[in-house]
Amino acid sequence: MAFDPVEAAGDLWALHLEERAEFDRIHEFVKERRGKPKVPDDASDEVKRIAAISTKNVLTLVRDSFAQNLSVVGYKSSSSGEDLPPWAMWKRNRMAARQAEIYVPGLTYGFSYAAAVPDEKGLAQFRLRSPLRMLAAYSDPEIDEWPEQALEIWTETRGRRKFRMGHVYSDEHVYKMTLGEVVDTGTRVNWISPEVVGEPLLHNASHCPVVRYVNRRDEDGVVQGELAQLLTLQEAINNANFDRLIVSRFGAFPQKVIAGWQPSSAAEGLAASARRVWTFEDETVKAQTFAAAAIEPYNALLNEMFEHVAMVAQISPAQVTGAIANVNAEALAAAEANEQRKLTTMRESYGEGHEQLLRLGAEIEGDVANAGDDQAEVVWRDTEARSFGAVVDGVTKLAAQGVPIEDTLHLVPGMSQSRIRDIAVKVQQSRKVGSVMDSIRGAAAAAKSDPEVARLSERTVPAGEVPVDAA
Repeated sequence: MAFDPVEAAGDLWALHLEERAEFDRIHEFVKERRGKPKVPDDASDEVKRIAAISTKNVLTLVRDSFAQNLSVVGYKSSSSGEDLPPWAMWKRNRMAARQAEIYVPGLTYGFSYAAAVPDEKGLAQFRLRSPLRMLAAYSDPEIDEWPEQALEIWTETRGRRKFRMGHVYSDEHVYKMTLGEVVDTGTRVNWISPEVVGEPLLHNASHCPVVRYVNRRDEDGVVQGELAQLLTLQEAINNANFDRLIVSRFGAFPQKVIAGWQPSSAAEGLAASARRVWTFEDETVKAQTFAAAAIEPYNALLNEMFEHVAMVAQISPAQVTGAIANVNAEALAAAEANEQRKLTTMRESYGEGHEQLLRLGAEIEGDVANAGDDQAEVVWRDTEARSFGAVVDGVTKLAAQGVPIEDTLHLVPGMSQSRIRDIAVKVQQSRKVGSVMDSIRGAAAAAKSDPEVARLSERTVPAGEVPVDAA
């Protein structure tokens, strides 16, 4: 049966809307549009304002603590120390900076996407998309490496009108489509009128050229992000902080109460509140002071909530509390142990997606050898907290046991791939020079041990006479 891009667009759009409800909920929490304390409609403007600013966003702290530790710096095989040819494709697509566009939505929603299509020169061009802008349909999403079809969505502005545009990906072509005008009706538009625009693009891959990056799966195989489990905690933190701000605004100072007297004007009341000593002619008027409300219990409650968030997210508590001082590298490494173990799992999952994307790009560019190389792996930047001196000491001991020093340079904190290559080249050159010098010294030692050479070296030559051997 022939592929119908218009029908595929409609089916994929319906699936996209089913996913969007949960994604929109997470998105609104991250953007601080949801989870704020509710106040009565007749509350004062000041109380409503306090409710609006009471958000203490820990979701972005959790997300960024992982995203900032995910960075690919190479693509190698076990048999070669040099980066493989597809690494040039990675650099050409500026993935050193753009790869965060994969991790951030993946950590937020559970997965993200990357599509590869040929440009005018036939070179692979990477399009990185969040699940808010792309959907891929699989026959079996847990087993299938490639989707059957995919839909990419974006908006274009033409004058004062906005139009929803899309790309439909099949196993042979990419179809550009207009999905209809975006009309602001106060609710999310749940319908489209797809129409193909222009000629389809042949993508040169043997399958739908879309890669889905999965953050992790639960015991039932359901894809999970890092933030959905924290939304209830985020709402509780916002409410606790709202209570603290209310107390600090209205009760964190001694309350003055005057019974039996009413100021004649607001100015008189303000003047009375600023007085140190009050006197009244009426004997029935009584003044008293209530103690200030304490804020410390709210601070302790919030700190406990922050620590619970860190425990659930498996990150260092310092990431959300900021409470860290005079901590050595060993103690910091111990505090980050759970986070590093979780990062290892993430690197394995996202790394599979990167390798799949690079093989896809190689296939689009006609590089058959690298398109089928399933042994190559991406190299991740090491971000674990370790003492520089301890690492160098370990590298030195390994080198003393005969391990090539260039094979251990990646263990040194802050060592970039380019710097490792430069040092490796210099070490190899130094070895060559050392090998030549050793050969020269060996030859010289052998010559000195030869009796004939020794006899000639001891022979005295009269002035002006040329030795026979020299002639």
